[in-house]
Amino acid sequence: MSVEFRQRSAAEIIQIVNRRKWHIVLPAIAVSLAVAWVVVDLPKVYESTTLLTVTAPTISEKVVPSLTDENLSQRLQAIGQNVMSRTSLEPLITQHNLYEGAREAGVPMEDIVVQMREQIKIETEKVGEDQSDRVVGLRLTYRDSTPEIVQAITRELGNKYIAAQNIESNQSAETTREFIDKRLAEAKSGLDALEQERIIVINQNIQTLPESGEGLIAQLEGLRNREATISKDKETLMTEKGRVQESIRSINSQSRLLVDFSEKETQEAIVQASRIEDTPAYGQLIQKRAEFNSKLENLKTQYRDKHPEIIQTQTDINKIDEELDKLAKSTDKRVKQANQSGARKAELQRKSLEIEKQKAESQIGQIDKQLLTKDMELSSNSGLIAGLEAKINAIPGVRVALDGINNRYLTAKTSYDELLKKYNAAQAQVDRETNLQGETIRVVDPANLPQTPVNASKKPFFMVVGLGIGLAIGMMLAAFFEVPRLLKIQNIEDAKYYTGLPILASVPKLLTEGEILREKRLYLGKVFAGIIVSIVSIPVLIVALQITHIFERMS
Repeated sequence: MSVEFRQRSAAEIIQIVNRRKWHIVLPAIAVSLAVAWVVVDLPKVYESTTLLTVTAPTISEKVVPSLTDENLSQRLQAIGQNVMSRTSLEPLITQHNLYEGAREAGVPMEDIVVQMREQIKIETEKVGEDQSDRVVGLRLTYRDSTPEIVQAITRELGNKYIAAQNIESNQSAETTREFIDKRLAEAKSGLDALEQERIIVINQNIQTLPESGEGLIAQLEGLRNREATISKDKETLMTEKGRVQESIRSINSQSRLLVDFSEKETQEAIVQASRIEDTPAYGQLIQKRAEFNSKLENLKTQYRDKHPEIIQTQTDINKIDEELDKLAKSTDKRVKQANQSGARKAELQRKSLEIEKQKAESQIGQIDKQLLTKDMELSSNSGLIAGLEAKINAIPGVRVALDGINNRYLTAKTSYDELLKKYNAAQAQVDRETNLQGETIRVVDPANLPQTPVNASKKPFFMVVGLGIGLAIGMMLAAFFEVPRLLKIQNIEDAKYYTGLPILASVPKLLTEGEILREKRLYLGKVFAGIIVSIVSIPVLIVALQITHIFERMS
């Protein structure tokens, strides 16, 4: 018949805590002192912030429309990638002598640039309750250990944003204007040629208007319409070719980002693989060794060192230590596997991007073939038109020639007027960007000079956390030794509860004075050993915390 576990009273719990007080107090003191040492020695971190706003255009949107929120966000992202690039950050590192220790230690500049990026935070400022209406600016923050350098770096990063925005806006608007200007010149040249041709036909055939040219006019108009259709199709293909070329440039950019990301991910995987403490096998071996150590301590209190059970237990402990050594030696293999896995993953992603690039290049080849076909169609159509015009000119029919020329002229004039509207809009955009009349980035709040470290207020909290962790470790250590005792009958109350029988008498533990003295010495020896272990563990914990930089990351 099963019996429920007997609940301990408050007095019994206090007695247990008193019995295991050293198990609780020593880890708490060791962890607290180690954390306090590391926290007090933390470098000061200063933070400087500057607010950049996107100012509205100074001219009416009816004249030149503003950028949409999506386009503005994309432009800010592109500018941000330019500012955060190695080309932009490396001169700042050299100019202000940042990360001097890392550079003297031979750390690659790529890793130093990545470390600097982690200290830079860029937040987009938006209006509206759901933060999705309109981009109004961005907040740029930088952290470092020197207030003056923090302020200078933040100010220069803000200036880089402004300069990059002006360059990008001017280049985009100027490229668009030049493209449309070229198309407009070609259309104007064609329009002038048609006008000149019309004048020549009129001068040569002023007095002749044959009535048999109406059918030829219809055929000529159809060929002209076909020519216009082919030209529009060709323009559409050119636009599609430009889009595909932009896609290839995007794939190339993704490939470069993939290389940087895969290197960082591989390094993280290697670090993770080199920690044998996180493996299940290591935890199981540590648990078994603790069990055998506990068993060995109990056996030593009952038998001599030459007893078979003591020898067997010591042998088991030695075997576990050998297994731990083997597990530690297998770290290189896991690191190599993690490195190979990261390389294979990066290679697969690179091949996927390469396949996409090949598809895009194949698509460009197909477009080029279609453009060649359109050119051949235009050439063939031009030949048909030339033959038809020759027939019309052979007949003294000025009206036919003039109608054909007029139709072509009207078509070309319509195209010219549309291009002229686009040219005016592009020119207005260029003037707007040149005169800073469009959306511009300006500094509203200059970079501030920080007076106090941002991590100063967190140090007391870290110390309290260290004390809490130490107490938690102490409680777990006390529970490790005390829980097995709770599963055994320890006193009269346990005997009454679990047997259900009355206790008539109890015989206390009978010890001689020598045995009592020996138990006291053994207890004091264990306490002294615990104190020694705690003292030794303090510098070990300090070194571990300093290597992992836990508190530096949290601050």
